[in-house]
Amino acid sequence: CSHCGGSFGSESFSYSKSPFFKDEVFPICNTCIKSYLVKENFNWEAVDKLCQFGNLPFVPAEFERLHEMNGDDVFPIYAKVFKGEEFKGLDWSDYFKEFSRLREQGKIEDALPELREEKYNKLRMRWGANYDEDALNYLEDLYTGLLQTQNVNGALQQDQAFKLCKISYEIDNRIRAGQDFDKMLSSYDKLVKVAEFTPKNVKNINDFDTMGEVLRWFEKGGWKNRYYDGVTRDIVDETMKNIQAWNQRLYTNESSIGEQITQRIEQLKAARKAENYYGDTDDFDLDDYENKGYDDLFEGENEDFDAELGGAETWTQV
Repeated sequence: CSHCGGSFGSESFSYSKSPFFKDEVFPICNTCIKSYLVKENFNWEAVDKLCQFGNLPFVPAEFERLHEMNGDDVFPIYAKVFKGEEFKGLDWSDYFKEFSRLREQGKIEDALPELREEKYNKLRMRWGANYDEDALNYLEDLYTGLLQTQNVNGALQQDQAFKLCKISYEIDNRIRAGQDFDKMLSSYDKLVKVAEFTPKNVKNINDFDTMGEVLRWFEKGGWKNRYYDGVTRDIVDETMKNIQAWNQRLYTNESSIGEQITQRIEQLKAARKAENYYGDTDDFDLDDYENKGYDDLFEGENEDFDAELGGAETWTQV
């Protein structure tokens, strides 16, 4: 083993398709490979690197199936599977090309077991748990086609599109079973007319309906909108440049203009500070303040005067 240095028999090494390894086996023993995968928690990135190293195709679904059956000793068995005739002409690069093609088509979930299960769980939530995988694929493809070719707007039209897809699937089932489907077809035709899913309302998915779609198409091609690039294009740009240049020359060439501006700014700050010091009198009643001061000033004299006249009641009678 090139990793641990141990000497073992051929049964302790996994099969490899690499032309650089002698006897078509890995130069690393199965124990070292197992330790590496356990350390990496058998994540697909680590398994894929091993497969590249040995020029073996990495098929996630097959690896997960064998992993459940054989536990941590899965890799030697996985490598041995690809020694069979059905996988004889398949190496890592061939499978990776096929994997890339599925990714470009948006069907990557079909190749990965966990993503595949998640995909069909979402479809069952949308269409119902009583449909199998073939039915779910049929319904989803038809619904996607409706969205791409018809103007489906609002919850009502979406519900009509769902029902139309389900009726279409039931009609196909009755045709295959040789059963009568006239009533279902009549319902199908009525729903098509009510929802206005007709050829005259078909939209071309390659056409641009809005300016936003045009800009999105340009951006996908690498175009970036430069809102201002400093180039003078019309009389407005020319006028703005002249005003900016004149202001700059006025400030930099006149020796006292900068000091005057700074002095004026300081004066404005001082005026604002003074206003804040004395406070805002908009909500202050000056008349009430003056009357209160008058009452406080003569309050004692009024009491003495009332006492001399026999109290407030006597004075009131007088």
